[in-house]
Amino acid sequence: MKTCKNKRISVALMFTFYLLMNHSSLVLADAKSDGDKGIAEFKNGNLIESMRLLEKSAEKGYVPAQVMLAYILDQAERNSEAFKWYQQAADANDAAGLFGLGGMYAKGEGTTADPQKAGQLIERSALQNHLPAMRAYANAMEYGQLGFDLDGSSAAEWYLKAANAGDSISMRRLKDAYTSGQLGLPVDPEQASKWDAEINKGN
Repeated sequence: MKTCKNKRISVALMFTFYLLMNHSSLVLADAKSDGDKGIAEFKNGNLIESMRLLEKSAEKGYVPAQVMLAYILDQAERNSEAFKWYQQAADANDAAGLFGLGGMYAKGEGTTADPQKAGQLIERSALQNHLPAMRAYANAMEYGQLGFDLDGSSAAEWYLKAANAGDSISMRRLKDAYTSGQLGLPVDPEQASKWDAEINKGN
């Protein structure tokens, strides 16, 4: 009798677990659908509908929606709200979320300014190959900002990584560096011409 009762309990627990997992999957699917629609609406210029969908999605934990919502709120100077959503995305180790949160700490928007924390967040984002973070990380090392020592050589390495990933601003920085011998790089007209050609390809 006891064995039968234990089996019934086990079956009931498994069924409950299945229902919870199924419900969780449906919630995530809805969140993704709303979030993707919200991002599309923003790109189409429909800000009100975009915000409505993004807020629904972000509340359910869809990270791309949290990042996009944070970006919109940041641009609107609704800094405390922007900080909240960037923080949630960063907590999920999302590269764009980490970069956005780093920017908030760097500017002291929605929080107390903390350049060193900003640098740590931007570095974590750069290490995930997030292009704006890679460029910002290089820039911080070039000028010795955000808690980083002045390090032209490391800056050049990160500008190169960003340039190879298609960042035109980093390409321009390398072109100038090779033209006049900056960042510890030699004067190299061939390399300067190479990066100039890459810049012009994108124009």
